[in-house]
Amino acid sequence: SAAPPAAVTSSAISALATFDKEQQREMERAQSKHERKQETKRQKEAMEELAPRPDPGSFQARMEKRHQKGAYCRERPPSPEMRDADLMGGDNVKAQMMKQRQSRERREAEKAVQGQAKLDAYREKEKEKMNEFRRQMGLPLED
Repeated sequence: SAAPPAAVTSSAISALATFDKEQQREMERAQSKHERKQETKRQKEAMEELAPRPDPGSFQARMEKRHQKGAYCRERPPSPEMRDADLMGGDNVKAQMMKQRQSRERREAEKAVQGQAKLDAYREKEKEKMNEFRRQMGLPLED
């Protein structure tokens, strides 16, 4: 004897409905993708009829490709406009150069001070090591 059918719950029904909706969406997506491909194919065939392309690898094909590449580069948006003063140097060029020079000199001076501080710290540390060594050896200490 066959077993009685299982009771169908509302959650099972909603799960089936959701699954059906997802399947329907997936089928619609696949159909629209297929239609887009077909349209692209028709457009390509129409363009081929109107203006046939040269054989791949031929001289004419290479020239066409070169022409398309050049056209792409020419379609590039123009660069933003620059003022002549920015390009050629305005009235305050001398002031800017002085400011840059002062800034560079200030950085160099700061670097020199830091380097001297490091050197002094190293010499002091080395002097302490030598005095400790002299103390251990029984030699006179340095000042």
